[in-house]
Amino acid sequence: MNFKLLLKEKIKKSLKDNFGLETDLIPITYPEVKEFGDYATTVALANSKILKKSPKEIAEKIASDLSKEKIFSKIDIAGPGYINFYLSDKILEEGIKLSISNENYGKNDLLKDKNIILEYVSANPTGPLHIGHGRWAAIGDSIANLLSLCGAKVHREFYINDAGNQINLLRESVEAAKNGKPIPENGYHGSYIEEVAKMDGDPVQNLLEMQKKTLAKFRVNFDNYFSELTLHSNGEVKKTIEFLKKSGHCYELDGALWFKTTEFGDDKDRVLIKSDGEYTYFAVDIAYHKNKIERGFNTIINILGADHHGYVGRITAAIKIFAKEMNKEIESKILIGQLVSLFRNGEPVRMSKRTGEMITLEEVIDEIGSDASRYFLVMRKADTPLDFDIELAKKQTEENPVFYVQYAHARISGVLRNIHNKQIVTDSIIDSPEARDIAIRIIRYPEICLDAAINMEPHRITQYLEDLSAAFHRFYNQHRIITEDENTTSRRLSIILAVKNILKNGLKIIGVEAPEKM
Repeated sequence: MNFKLLLKEKIKKSLKDNFGLETDLIPITYPEVKEFGDYATTVALANSKILKKSPKEIAEKIASDLSKEKIFSKIDIAGPGYINFYLSDKILEEGIKLSISNENYGKNDLLKDKNIILEYVSANPTGPLHIGHGRWAAIGDSIANLLSLCGAKVHREFYINDAGNQINLLRESVEAAKNGKPIPENGYHGSYIEEVAKMDGDPVQNLLEMQKKTLAKFRVNFDNYFSELTLHSNGEVKKTIEFLKKSGHCYELDGALWFKTTEFGDDKDRVLIKSDGEYTYFAVDIAYHKNKIERGFNTIINILGADHHGYVGRITAAIKIFAKEMNKEIESKILIGQLVSLFRNGEPVRMSKRTGEMITLEEVIDEIGSDASRYFLVMRKADTPLDFDIELAKKQTEENPVFYVQYAHARISGVLRNIHNKQIVTDSIIDSPEARDIAIRIIRYPEICLDAAINMEPHRITQYLEDLSAAFHRFYNQHRIITEDENTTSRRLSIILAVKNILKNGLKIIGVEAPEKM
């Protein structure tokens, strides 16, 4: 039940039948003012010049065709050619019925052909995870859930940067701490080094285990932790460079080996082997991406921090080159996340109270819990900076969005606990503007999930959940649920049960629990 897709297909057919125009560019929006319909399109305006007809004439033809459909109660043409669609109450009630009976409401198989490797977090194993890593963990995990919900096969991977100079410096720092000697000036000086120095075994593995424990507490689990070191030990870096040489994508200049990434959209060519014979980090990175393709994935998605912005062009170019030379169809997407700024009651927080150093992700989880941490880290678009107020996340008021959404679920659960042998009906449910308002949002849930998955924007789910919760609270404040009239009670129970199911499913996508009591 995805009315956005259904509407697009019907408009597409109308344009072809009436005007011979074939196009997939059919914008469908949700009008901000409910009097302007449940769905709207500007397709008539967008194609007026192409068809050499007035937008109103095009709109009238489309409206005439679609008015025969029983799913609409009304279709209006507004202004110079806007088309506004109003769904029938019967269709809205079908949506409520489906959301109650189908525990997987919102699930689809539209992305079933995608075999995706999604890489995220990939923190250096040289220290504890910070709040920025937490943002990539929450966003990455939520995107994986969304893509899986829409039928994709998703492999979640953490790339361990366990080779290179930073690893040598870590071991030197830990060894110095163990022996009571000063840590090298360019080494790692955090208090956690003293903690790691007390442990047996490899410091890199010990820090990685600490990171894994924090991620598990955060409800983030990976299918694989891929070691950079293996790319060196099994010769994959060398093989990748030889592959590029043979395929004519490299050249030598000033004693260095260069990769012709400009041929595939990068702003400049990149060095693979420096004049001193050392591999660049980029050389290792592209060997890793070639490995991803060789493992059979047809879609590669990376979530990187803001400091990796310059990597987008070069990695994208490398993937295009490998896809061409290996004769494979590969989609790739690199998401660049922005920084997180921590606040406490509006005041910036830069240092840990416990250690006087950087605040770790684990400290934030311990203070406000995984639910609030995950919700706050997901609720803004990844490419925008995030201001995270720790005190706001602890408030049990409607100011706190995660509390507001969870409270809606708990409130409905409380009502349902007091019901014994009450019949749930799915006919004649829409008996008030508030009920219709909820029903429209329920109908849109599968569309929101698909759009969020395709655009890899899990913040759309939090926005939706807050809107649905607001609609429920308005309904609850305007109408008694349990009344003396059994039919009225049954209708209203149907509404709130549908809301409860969707709140639970939506919160699950972003890794947040739906409490029965609060």
